[in-house]
Amino acid sequence: MISVFFGLDEDALIDPNIAFKHVYQDEWFEDDFVKEMILDIDHSQVMSAQCILSPVFGTMPVSQLSGGVKTLIMLYKLDDFVVDLIVCGENCCKWLSKIAQMKDIRVTLSGCDLEFEDCEISGICENDGSVIRNRADWVCKMCLLAGEAER
Repeated sequence: MISVFFGLDEDALIDPNIAFKHVYQDEWFEDDFVKEMILDIDHSQVMSAQCILSPVFGTMPVSQLSGGVKTLIMLYKLDDFVVDLIVCGENCCKWLSKIAQMKDIRVTLSGCDLEFEDCEISGICENDGSVIRNRADWVCKMCLLAGEAER
């Protein structure tokens, strides 16, 4: 299940690049789920734990993966990892949903511009304890609560 706090939360990571560099483990890139996320989001293929094949950049280190896919990998692989979804694009939504079906995750959203247009997402709103049943609930909470935090 996904638990989301709409607004600023100082416990949430907002720069996945720094954290990823210090916590990732080579064996993460042997996981078929991780490989599938990287292929879907970054359109890149895992060659090894040290090498990603990108159609845009050619061969590159894992440190050059997008912030969105790094965030998802850490949510999937680490317990008690809290991240602000402001670093994710809309293409991350289905993967957030899949990860939340496998384990409980906690995220925050400090902005109100991530609508997840083509994805259904459900969970619990930490701000008021309400259930987020679908995309419409998500957007309402995001605009109301995260929007207040931006002011």
